[in-house]
Amino acid sequence: MPAPFVVDLCGFRDGRPTTSDASAPISVELGRVFFEKLGVPLEKEAVKNVDKVWAKAMVADLSAQLASVAPHLAIEPEQSLEDFEQYAHLKAARDLAADDASLEVDHALQRLASDSDMSVDTRELLQDLQGAMHDLDIRRRSLVDLLWDESPLRLDVAAHRTLNLHGDAEVTHLVAGFSLKWSLRTDRLQDPRTQGAKMAAMRRGRMPHFAAVTMEPRPYMLGRLGMGLGDLDCVYHLHLPALTASVDEVLAERRYRKQRETFHRMIDQRRLRDYDELVGYLATL
Repeated sequence: MPAPFVVDLCGFRDGRPTTSDASAPISVELGRVFFEKLGVPLEKEAVKNVDKVWAKAMVADLSAQLASVAPHLAIEPEQSLEDFEQYAHLKAARDLAADDASLEVDHALQRLASDSDMSVDTRELLQDLQGAMHDLDIRRRSLVDLLWDESPLRLDVAAHRTLNLHGDAEVTHLVAGFSLKWSLRTDRLQDPRTQGAKMAAMRRGRMPHFAAVTMEPRPYMLGRLGMGLGDLDCVYHLHLPALTASVDEVLAERRYRKQRETFHRMIDQRRLRDYDELVGYLATL
């Protein structure tokens, strides 16, 4: 079953479906047929802040569908990778940069050095300590510069569970993460793939299931996202049956043969899956 909330998210802007690229006539035509098959009224206006509305609806739907079959899973939006046990080490550089203990020690040593009654031996010892603290601070800053990277990656939707890995200590384990892309443009294609590659490279332990979820109708764009090198496990579509019917209808001409073949190849290879498979797979994790 496709996503039950999908029609609520669809709408038109200036007479064009919100999934369509206004500069590409075939995208607009495909989007219109797609929305027609979904049963989206022509007068339905575009949803404002669709990404946030979508994430909220998807979290609610997944939570409800998985409550009985996978009650151990928690579904949440907008989660930082470093909040999960496989990526907790990413906090190290951030914590190290924020650590001002050496500054406090240096201030204390300066106050002691202001004592005029201090013996020569004690003053020399203080100077040695101040020199050591200075060298330590330089090494700390160098380490921070080496480790420091961009802001922590965030998942649009995350599925996680609590585990007991170290005795009685409970940790939050990331089971699956999803990057939500309502539609795809050249500048949006790279985000999920980059995120997936970083998640694989930075993890400690098992790689979580990671996939993109989209409403993009164009086979060409879906292929550019899903026919990659393994950065994504797959691409989920919110309503694959309606999109399949739309692609076969709108792209029936011979000149679109390659696009149709790419689209069906992605489905056959399970690179492109329906939302229902997302739900079913999560229930097994």
